[in-house]
Amino acid sequence: MKTFLLFLFFIFYSVSSAQDLKIKNNPYDNADEQTKSRKAFQRERWFYEQRMYPDNFIPKDAYKKAYEQREAMRVQKGYSMSNPFNTWTNIGPTTGFYFAYSNITSRMPTVKYDPNNPNVIYVGTAFGGVWKTTDEGVTWSSKSDFEVSLSSGSIAIDPSNTNIIYYGTGEATYSAASYYGRGLLKSTDGGNTWTNYTSGLESLSFFTRINIRPGHSNELLCALGNRSSLGVNGGLYRSTNGGVSWNLLASGRCDDVIFSPGGDTAYAIGSGTGYLISTNGGSSFSANGSITAGTRNHIAVAKSSPNILYYAKHSGSTITVFKSTNGGFNFSQIVTGQNFSGSQAWYDFYMHISPHDANLAFVGSVDAWRTTNGGATNFTNVTNGYGGGNVHVDQHNVDFHPTDPNKMVCVNDGGIWKSTDKGATWININNALTLTQFYRIASNPSNANQILGGTQDNGTQQTFGTLNWTAAFGGDGGEVCFHAVNNNYILGETQNNGVYRSSNGGSSFVSATSGLSGTGSWVGPLISHPDSAGIFYTARAQVFKTINWGATWTAISSGTSGTIREMGICKSSPNVMYATSGSSVYRSTNRGYTYANVTTGLPARTITSVYAHPDSALVAVITFSGFGSGKIYKTTNGGSSWFSISGNLPDSPANDALIYYPGVSTSTYFIAMDIGVFVSGDFGNTWFELSNGLPNTVAMHMDYHAATNKLRIGTHGRGVWEIQLDGIYNISVIPEGYMNTVLNKLNKKDTVRAYLRNVVSPYNIIDSANATIDSLTFTGHFVFANAPSGNYYISVRHRNSTETWSKSGGEPFTQSGFISYDFTASSSQAYGNNLKLTGSKYCIYSGDINQDDIIDASDLSETDNAALNSLSGYVRTDVTGDNIVDADDVSIVDNNAFNLISVIRP
Repeated sequence: MKTFLLFLFFIFYSVSSAQDLKIKNNPYDNADEQTKSRKAFQRERWFYEQRMYPDNFIPKDAYKKAYEQREAMRVQKGYSMSNPFNTWTNIGPTTGFYFAYSNITSRMPTVKYDPNNPNVIYVGTAFGGVWKTTDEGVTWSSKSDFEVSLSSGSIAIDPSNTNIIYYGTGEATYSAASYYGRGLLKSTDGGNTWTNYTSGLESLSFFTRINIRPGHSNELLCALGNRSSLGVNGGLYRSTNGGVSWNLLASGRCDDVIFSPGGDTAYAIGSGTGYLISTNGGSSFSANGSITAGTRNHIAVAKSSPNILYYAKHSGSTITVFKSTNGGFNFSQIVTGQNFSGSQAWYDFYMHISPHDANLAFVGSVDAWRTTNGGATNFTNVTNGYGGGNVHVDQHNVDFHPTDPNKMVCVNDGGIWKSTDKGATWININNALTLTQFYRIASNPSNANQILGGTQDNGTQQTFGTLNWTAAFGGDGGEVCFHAVNNNYILGETQNNGVYRSSNGGSSFVSATSGLSGTGSWVGPLISHPDSAGIFYTARAQVFKTINWGATWTAISSGTSGTIREMGICKSSPNVMYATSGSSVYRSTNRGYTYANVTTGLPARTITSVYAHPDSALVAVITFSGFGSGKIYKTTNGGSSWFSISGNLPDSPANDALIYYPGVSTSTYFIAMDIGVFVSGDFGNTWFELSNGLPNTVAMHMDYHAATNKLRIGTHGRGVWEIQLDGIYNISVIPEGYMNTVLNKLNKKDTVRAYLRNVVSPYNIIDSANATIDSLTFTGHFVFANAPSGNYYISVRHRNSTETWSKSGGEPFTQSGFISYDFTASSSQAYGNNLKLTGSKYCIYSGDINQDDIIDASDLSETDNAALNSLSGYVRTDVTGDNIVDADDVSIVDNNAFNLISVIRP
């Protein structure tokens, strides 16, 4: 089903950009010219066009299917780095600092005080899940990093038991950056664990509001937004069993639903449902014609005066506010002519009343607007985000302290602020929150602590080793690049390739666009020449070169077509460069002056990265966004032909790739996708998820810091993470007796010890490691932290099998590399062909019970005795791994003892 025709949006800031993706019936092309010039439109167009190209839609349930494929991959293969010490570690921003707004994090659509303990506050973030504070914003902790959805719509807390939290997933801000959700998540332990409920709801969800009926904890109403292009109708839903299942009460987009303080009356409003009132606790609703719904609508009831309600609607570029004094049955417009700056209220909009004072009400749009006299006079702008205020623009929600009438919190595109004077002034409480949405990151090759990254709407952020990052310059950030020869010279950019440069190691940046012409991609390329001082490259419709560290630029290229989005250069042969535009790739062999099209054999999808092999001018890899085709392709002949190395990767958009090169060639590749980071140790034939610990958000861009062997990933919702790459050998080995030839799997997982030995006599052991051999993949991940890079024999030993050595000559090992060796593939994989074919796999001989390097009568005697007594459990005489020693075990040992099987060494 062709679905996900994307919504068009409006915001301030005028920009100009080039779009190189030609999509038939592209919904973005239907926008008016004023909308096309605006920053938010260009941002979302860049993000989603690459995922839907060449079609004008994203397939229905595409992200869900990719998630399910990843989950199955985890079950079947586990993680490549499965050692408990080899997990992702967050390195910030916790938080970022953005000029007058001070600490910033990211967009927050929903916020709730604990009604019984106001020190506890929950926030729902754009694509970073639920976060909780227990000290009113001094510290925060993430609560839902690994749930099915981190996209936030609405939070509700049961006042009778505040450990019960309802989290409606899917953000109904009607921006393309607003991901859909997967139903309701419910916690009964204060957010520590969650259960996903979807019964009765649509398969995709966009929650706008959840409300619990006062005095009836199991009765809930929720308002859900629509996405017609996804087949999502939205509606007003009711649950009578605490959210376990739901019934549809009214179909169509529903923007808001609230209960009266007594719980018998309920109100719902939406452009699809119209205005509805229930007088029986939400069991049923009737239409009320006193309100004509707008495009987006919100309603609020005064807890202290239940007959007073406020209704605010957005239509066109206007917000209009109405008030009822008879319990919501009739409304009259107030503050006629009030300008709420509502041109983008399709995106940032709310209406709320203080539970302590019916005259204290707030309308949220770009700023927060307040009345203290019930709307008798105009509302006042109390945040002034563009007028010297300290609160970030684009307001999404507020909540009020349950007992102190002076205290409240507001959430917006920059995070969360608190007021202690009813909204007159605001205090930033963005502490210990890690939610920044990155496009690109880069670390200083000579200083691992210095990292810069371009972010969505919060500038280019920088750290020198602390979790608290600081904006180096403003705008939407993009690519960042340290010069390889002199790391004090750094380039960054704002949207559409607005290049900035630093000559003092990032202490300051100045505009560096002299000589650049034309319009660039939303995120443009920036690369350094690997060995020539002063030379950087960037691109718009042409490749530009600077020989003076970015002070001035000159257009140099011919042979390309369209806006250049990605570039790559070969470190060992810098004459060889790549440039990509849309789904086309171009190669230069003369330092970027002329290019030839080398696209033959590649899919019609958006190219998101190109990576030239550091020591081979003929080898490169390219990643693709979108769905339904290969995610990573490789050439070994300079682009004359390409072939997919996507293997078993999930069908998820790929955003970046990296050929692992710690000074020597390896067989290891990394890829960053919308659903995680994956690694291959065999040139892309087989992929594993890299490691545990990365939240379930978009992995956008990788950086490898060679001096410290650290891999960093910039995510689009949970900041930057890193992992220390230890030396890992993915070794496939099967103990003979464990092989179940009927099911083609092991009878159970078990531990094997592997050794790295010198390749010259006396073949000393250099390092050893234990690993569990997976019963389906026959592979264990052996971490050799102490062996230097070199050539070694691999030997493996199981508790009841003979020690078996790798084939003659030894095998390469790279410290911090990911390398694979497969004893199961053929008899020649063992020294002296010391393997036995069992079914379709070659296995190491079982039966060396006493580990004396030969299977003989002593092993048989021990096994026979254990079998006679029907010994059970995890014992070395259980040769078959079925947890009992019996005739099957004796038979294997007897056969191998008869042939006097022994270790064969060099």
